[in-house]
Amino acid sequence: MDVVPSFTVLGKQYACRGAWVVTVRGDLDLASLADQRMRLQDTAAAVPVLVLELSAVTFADSTFLNLLLLLRQATDLRLVGVPHAVVRLLELTGANEVLRLYPSVQDALPETEPGTGR
Repeated sequence: MDVVPSFTVLGKQYACRGAWVVTVRGDLDLASLADQRMRLQDTAAAVPVLVLELSAVTFADSTFLNLLLLLRQATDLRLVGVPHAVVRLLELTGANEVLRLYPSVQDALPETEPGTGR
């Protein structure tokens, strides 16, 4: 995977066991996501599994929720370290029924690389 997007709300990014892992931080709202929405969607379309590590997220609104639902349509989206406030947003909207949450990045990684059987 040679996709290396650059976002202000995104930190460390790396490929691991067939997934692209991205650490997300800060406030995730219309202002912070405006310039990054399309680039993150392009990244999701280019990788089989996208793991978003969210433990450093301080705020998220419906803009971020909408983006998560769009990303889910483009790739196998997996969320890790989801803060309580974001979990609450997912529960209130019912998005917790369609988004996959994991306790750690290691738990969210595919058991084998997608498409290789390894």
